[in-house]
Amino acid sequence: MKVIIDRFEGNFAVVESESGRFFRIPDILIPDGKEGDVVLITAGKVSQFLVASLNDEYVYVLTPDGKYSMPKALSDGAKPGDSLCVEVDSVFTELRQDKIHGLMGLLFK
Repeated sequence: MKVIIDRFEGNFAVVESESGRFFRIPDILIPDGKEGDVVLITAGKVSQFLVASLNDEYVYVLTPDGKYSMPKALSDGAKPGDSLCVEVDSVFTELRQDKIHGLMGLLFK
């Protein structure tokens, strides 16, 4: 799943999904992320996060700093014991920024 970091609020990143929904996830899960970055969330890849448990709304992942929850809708179908990869995708981020700059150029000629 691809999401875009809209903003940061305290210790959370507010991200927008491809469907236009907004979610809050702990910023510790994307330490290198900044506003406008495209973040890929995929289950099953070797990664730094292990899915500890889940319920109807949240997936709980283990990090070196503790256990954090993120919306289940963003978990790419991860189940307890799965790895969860949350990473900034620099290629998608760059493409998105180029598209925005192109549109801005058209608007402000």
